[in-house]
Parts: sequence; C-alpha cells; structure tokens
Amino acid sequence: MNNKIAYTIISLYILLLSLTPLLGGLIASRGWIGFDTGAYYYRSERLEVRFTGLPEGMGKPRVYVYMPNSSYRPILLLDVDDRESTVEGFSFFYEARDVKTKTLNNTLLVDYVFDDFNVTKYVVAFNESIVLGFRSKNELMFRIVFKGKNYTHINQVSLRELEGKSVEFNDISRLNFTFYNRLTGIGGGSLEFSRAVKVSVIEDLEGVTTIAVEFRGDHVEVVIRGYVEPVRVSPVVHTVSSALNHRFVQLLLPVVALIAVSLGWIVWRKL
Repeated sequence: MNNKIAYTIISLYILLLSLTPLLGGLIASRGWIGFDTGAYYYRSERLEVRFTGLPEGMGKPRVYVYMPNSSYRPILLLDVDDRESTVEGFSFFYEARDVKTKTLNNTLLVDYVFDDFNVTKYVVAFNESIVLGFRSKNELMFRIVFKGKNYTHINQVSLRELEGKSVEFNDISRLNFTFYNRLTGIGGGSLEFSRAVKVSVIEDLEGVTTIAVEFRGDHVEVVIRGYVEPVRVSPVVHTVSSALNHRFVQLLLPVVALIAVSLGWIVWRKL
C-alpha cells in the first residue's frame, strides 16, 4: 500500500469519526436508544429523558431540561421513583414479578406484572414536553412519586416556609414548581394531569422535594414541561455560549475535520 492510499484511508476514518456525534444526534431525535443494561435514552432540543436499567429504582424516567441555545449541561427537572411509587400498595420496583420494556418511535412502553393485575407505564417524548402515562384493565389505587432538587415553590407555596412539614393539594389537575440552580439560575416546570388527583409535597433537609400523586382509576396521563431561564452574563459570554450549543458543535466537527485533512494533504504533498 503506497503513502497516497494510506493517507486517503486515514482521512476517511477521521471524517467518519467527526460525523459520529451528528449522526448519533439525528438517530436519537427520532426515537429511544436502548442499552444492554436495560436503560433507555431520548434527547430533543429542549429536553433529555433517561430511563435507568432494571437494577435501579430511581429514574423511571428521569427528565432533564436544557437552556435555550446553550452549551451548559442539562439540569435535572424531576425523577420518578419506582421504589416509593405503588399500585394497590405494591411497590413498582420491589414487588412487580416481571418488568418488560419495549420502544416504538418516541414511545417507551414498560409493562409491570403483579400477581393479580398488570400495569403499563408509557413515556412519550416530544421536543418540549414529556407525556407520562399509566393504564390498567381495572380501577386501581395509584401513588406515583416524583422527586426534584432545589425546588423553591410549589403552586406558589414557598417550600422554605414549610420547615419540613407537608402540604396537600386536593382535586387538582395542574402543579407548577420553580427551582434555583446556582450554576444556571432560576427554572421551573409543571405537571398537568388528565384527571383530578391528590398531591402531597414535602422537602427534606438535603433539599430533595418529594411529590406524591394519588388517584384511583384505570388511566392517567401527566404532561411534564420544564424550562431554565437564561443566565445573566456578559454579551461576549452569551454569544460564545449560544454559538457553542450542542447542535452547532455537531455541525462544526466535520467542517474542522475536512479542513484539517485538506491542510494535511497540502503539507504532505510539499514534503
């Protein structure tokens, strides 16, 4: 193999590597990506959803939110805890006899098999929202537990004023919350329920907020939305951060690789 062919092969390899993030992003935007551990991942422009593997009880799913046009890492919005979530008093994580998972485009389906009944959890991911649903053949008593960090208000109730006490909301169909992250500032989100539910909220000493949603029925959907307000920084920093968002970087890598390969070819010919 002569030097020209060798350089061509190396150049093609570099170009293919530079295209990997872009191709991975395009694939991820069309559906869920599964892993050998039983975990799943979905990424859109505004949200990121992670569904942890079978050995874990948290993150069923775990939802993150991105700042608009920003290169900052995503901020945790909320977490669904299968350990504390129950149906008819049985834990989804500890007491389900079997759990089967499959995907269809932007929908993740999780079937929980109990002794006397089955429950299907589904997660439908969109660009700016997540739909979390539960359905069963019979009316059952559900208790779904969400957890978040650094929350400041729930439906305009200050969590700092509760001092470890719980607050309840009866027969509500929407729950709004705000949080503060020291790196990115203020953000928030909402849970919009397809039926009236009872909600209890409590925050522990470590800043973890537990939101327990209770209802009796055979079907419910929760639309999850979130946002992070832009950080107040200098115009230069804001311009650089906006330019270096993940999509721009994915497009920039192949261009840089092509320029590097071309310059390398020119230098090599002159040697």
